Amino acid sequence: MLQSDNLATLFEDKARSGGGNPYKSLRYMVIEDQEASRQTLKICIQSMGGFTVDQAQAYMEAITRIRNNMPDVIICDYMLGPGRTGQQLLEELRRTGRLPDMVSFIMVTAERAYEQVVSAVELVPDDYIIKPFSPETLRVRMERVILKKIFFRTFYELKAKGSLDEAVTELGRLEAKPQANVYRFEIMRVRAETLTVSGRAEEALHAYECIVAIHPFPWAKAGMARAYRALGRFDEASSAIDEAIAKSNDYFDAYDIKAGICVDQGNFTEAQRILTEAAARTPRNWQRKRMLSRAAQLNGDHDTARRLMEEVMANDMVGNVVIRDKIELARNALQLGDQLGARAALAGVSTADAGEVNSPEYFAFSCISSMLMDEDAGEKQFNRVRSDLLRIELPIEVTIDAIRAALLFSDRELADKLTEKCLAGHNSKQAFGSIREIYMAHELDDRFKKIQLGVATRRLKNK
Repeated sequence: MLQSDNLATLFEDKARSGGGNPYKSLRYMVIEDQEASRQTLKICIQSMGGFTVDQAQAYMEAITRIRNNMPDVIICDYMLGPGRTGQQLLEELRRTGRLPDMVSFIMVTAERAYEQVVSAVELVPDDYIIKPFSPETLRVRMERVILKKIFFRTFYELKAKGSLDEAVTELGRLEAKPQANVYRFEIMRVRAETLTVSGRAEEALHAYECIVAIHPFPWAKAGMARAYRALGRFDEASSAIDEAIAKSNDYFDAYDIKAGICVDQGNFTEAQRILTEAAARTPRNWQRKRMLSRAAQLNGDHDTARRLMEEVMANDMVGNVVIRDKIELARNALQLGDQLGARAALAGVSTADAGEVNSPEYFAFSCISSMLMDEDAGEKQFNRVRSDLLRIELPIEVTIDAIRAALLFSDRELADKLTEKCLAGHNSKQAFGSIREIYMAHELDDRFKKIQLGVATRRLKNK
């Protein structure tokens, strides 16, 4: 996939002199639900010298073919039949890590659809081509995209290896190249995104502010909101994401960010409302429904949370998080007091299936499954992870699983320490209601209040 220096040389020579045929070396995928349009696109590619052209007519078929034989260039129509779009396909591939940065993704769209989505989406295609177009238009646009991929190749390789600080440094080197002016906004965008992912929130915020000062792109406003959120500046995060939504009402990722900010602030009712609205307009976005299930669970709406997870598990054939989904469904069932339902959710799952030792899934499965066994077997299972629960930083929902299990097996000291850690952390508003509910179920209200008071007292002293 565009790894060859010879291919780069061919494109650069062609750009200078018109010689060579770099398109013959590439693998193509055409995704289009209309047979005539698929054939037209295939002919366009072949007229450029392209030889290997795979085709898919539906969303799931495209994902399967891409997974089995990754192309160099994907040309995808925006409309993929009822309820499916090329944008949804792109977002699914990017979020599940199935689309390497070096692969070119070009969207074919009618002018009306282009106007609807191009300024809104965050996970943008490498280019849009508006219908109707000629083979020469496709060739010119494709060449431009591939040359960009070659320009950023070293950055992509560093990013794929997880060398994020080196990747940011590489962007500085790219800025010094003669071609850098052509890719000015792309360099600014990927720098801001990489800084965010690497936890450098202050720098990411500054990077997004520089972009917004030039033009208030909704995706840049959303980036600012993420940075503010990471810094705990929730009011500013909320204002930034509201501006993104106001500029683009169909920018659904912005609703996810808004809901996340509400969860951080403990406003679970509003988070559930926001995600319910977004999910109604994007009914096949299963990741969003997972988020909605979590928000409903935090809001105490356990029936809705369970129904949503059952819907996700019945329909999402793409995601690679089946174990997480089963754990979440079992968690929902336990909160409803349905041990049979929890056991059914985890049926056939072993500790080995749950993930690597010390992973969040491993601890969650160990705690939840221990509560579904008879007392002796359950305590033995819980003892395998008991000593590590305070040592390892775990997601808030897994820590709550551990508190529930600790109290069930009468280890109040461990439960108290985990509770204190939760209430003293930045996720305290997420944890508070669920933990209080667990202590109340064990008639330990006063014990919980004492922990809460101790955390508040220490917080005031530190201030």
